[in-house]
Amino acid sequence: MPAKMRAAAQQVIALFRENNDVHLALDLDGVRWVDGYIERIRANFPREKRGGLVAYLGAFVGECIIHTYGGAWTRDENGMWGVSVSPRIWACPAAKIDKQFDNGPEDSVASFVEVIPTLDQHLANRRAE
Repeated sequence: MPAKMRAAAQQVIALFRENNDVHLALDLDGVRWVDGYIERIRANFPREKRGGLVAYLGAFVGECIIHTYGGAWTRDENGMWGVSVSPRIWACPAAKIDKQFDNGPEDSVASFVEVIPTLDQHLANRRAE
């Protein structure tokens, strides 16, 4: 599955480049662009039509997390795929993207990704106490 996630992320990059002349990279700017894209389309994109889009954008954001902070694709105890960034952080970008579609900026995928190192450090400090 990790290879499929990497391939899906590359498809996102290619499709946005070809169809929208947007040049995404696997970095925080790419995540911020996806965040803005979700905000631009979410009002006109009902839940029943967004499953594939959420999965592909989730793969892209997951690869951005891996390229930015390290980590690897892993499954949680329920079989969901996400990114293990550290022993303390497991992130499921597709779930967060779905929440942003539902709730808007209060569930921003960009904010979610940007806070990962701070949250990881906080959890490390708590364990050390």
